[in-house]
Amino acid sequence: MALTPQSNEAFFREVDDEVRRERVEKAARRYGVIVGVIVLLALVAFGGTLWWRSHQQDVAGEKGEKIVQAMSSLTAGNEADARKQLQALADEGSKGYAPLSRMLLADMLVRDEKLPEASAAFAKIAADSSVPQQLRDVAVLRGTTLDFDKLPPAEVINRLKPLAVPGNPWFGSAGEMTGVAYMKLNQPKQAGALFAAIAKDKSVPRSLRARVSQLAADLGVDAVQPTDSADS
Repeated sequence: MALTPQSNEAFFREVDDEVRRERVEKAARRYGVIVGVIVLLALVAFGGTLWWRSHQQDVAGEKGEKIVQAMSSLTAGNEADARKQLQALADEGSKGYAPLSRMLLADMLVRDEKLPEASAAFAKIAADSSVPQQLRDVAVLRGTTLDFDKLPPAEVINRLKPLAVPGNPWFGSAGEMTGVAYMKLNQPKQAGALFAAIAKDKSVPRSLRARVSQLAADLGVDAVQPTDSADS
């Protein structure tokens, strides 16, 4: 189903509003969820290395306690104390809990609506080869989300290319932004195919699948509507 120029323009505005509303303006309100995801990734990335190497056990335990204390301060609303604790860990270098602390500090900038500073912080993490790939991927996604409205569509596609593939944990979010970028480049075939693939992937949250199913339908591409009641 081809879109007329007028309806196409309205459609882009609608998509842009949705992306902005759900991904930028609500970023701070999703802060707690993001922290939980980052902590989980950090535990997977760092846990075994830091905890089970005998010559690092004491150090890892001490720093692990510091990150727990910082998280407790965040939960209690004592952000100044949490920021101080996280900055101390971040300043210790590129190993251990430092990358995680940098991620949390960047997210605190998002919460404070200091979006340019947050974007720059995520960009530094994403470009740091000493940071575990799992955290670098999160940084790429978060930074692209913040910069989405001002980035050229081709750059969005290039940034998210490694993430916007089936099987990647961030396929849904990265794929949605990539699909919208394809639409902005007037490449509806690529956008529709990507939206349909996301809609059929049951590892993607149901709400996101429903949204991209509608986008695919608007582009004339059949997509499976999510009917299962329990998605990850």
